[in-house]
Amino acid sequence: MSIIFMPKYTEKAASSRYRTYQYLKYFDQKEFKVCPLFDDSYVPAKHIYGKQSKSYIIKRYLLRMGVLLKISNSVIFLEKEFFPYLPFMRLIFKLMKVKYIVDYDDAIFHRYDQNKNIFIKAFFKNKIANVIKNAKGVITGSPYLTEYALKFNKNVFEIPTSIDFSRYENAAKSSNVANKFIIGWIGSKTTSINLIPLIPVFKELSLKSIHYELRFIGFDTELENKFKGLPIRFIKWSKSIEIKEIANFSLGIMPLDDNDFNRGKCAFKLIQYMASGVPTISTPFESNKKVDRGNGNLFASTNDEWLNCFERAYRNPEAFKSVGFKNRLTVKEFYSIQSNSEHLLEYIQKMQSS
Repeated sequence: MSIIFMPKYTEKAASSRYRTYQYLKYFDQKEFKVCPLFDDSYVPAKHIYGKQSKSYIIKRYLLRMGVLLKISNSVIFLEKEFFPYLPFMRLIFKLMKVKYIVDYDDAIFHRYDQNKNIFIKAFFKNKIANVIKNAKGVITGSPYLTEYALKFNKNVFEIPTSIDFSRYENAAKSSNVANKFIIGWIGSKTTSINLIPLIPVFKELSLKSIHYELRFIGFDTELENKFKGLPIRFIKWSKSIEIKEIANFSLGIMPLDDNDFNRGKCAFKLIQYMASGVPTISTPFESNKKVDRGNGNLFASTNDEWLNCFERAYRNPEAFKSVGFKNRLTVKEFYSIQSNSEHLLEYIQKMQSS
């Protein structure tokens, strides 16, 4: 029985790259096909608000439906949902005998059941629950997602978003940052806003005569002025430099606003920092605490707690170097594709035969 992978995006998008594409090398190329919903030309802002939005979306939806109509004796590995903001076509899929395993790395069900648009909320609040209920199996990336999926399907398996550890094997600090205290972050435009509440903390650090530098990778350029006057360097993200830059961090941070959508996140930033031997500070969500595995990484909710954590790490460098060393071993054993590919293959084979 063959597998049809249906990621939401191409390999250009991080979610699809880490949840689907990086695992393909572990499958027999003759036994799978990859059919992303959106192609490389997709730009969310353009296709949600631009003039070409309707024609582009309709075209991509029709192409996906064409793939579904041709399916024969295959299992689909689906990322999130078949068609965003369309009803779940349970009867059609049942008649077509579509069998699928669905994968989640975000709490996308809250985009429906907590949507501010009353019509979207009314018509789609149960959509993802129905997608899960009718799946052969469900793969989740965090405890919050696992807890939700188990309400509707008993065949749930948690595989955290993982890294290719071979890319991190030789991660090491540059000699010119050896004596610097660098507080680092990696993310995207959409997650950059989570750093704004820490601005008063960064200012307080300067008043305490703590000599530090901020380095933000992939930060939203439109928000840079808010950090004016702070010792900061903004770094444009690229795959070729991210590991080298993260390795230079003294600390990797993952602050998140406390809401249901963020509670579903898979702690992936922490995994990237940890793979590079970097200790971390993060918001104490269940997924973040689980990744720590007793290594001694720090957690903070309030600005006072963040300030205290920064001071502890600054004044105890040797202790936190030890935390970073343990972090690398933890990621290699539990959060790498080298360790999780076998679990993924076994689960898919189990669902195929059931």
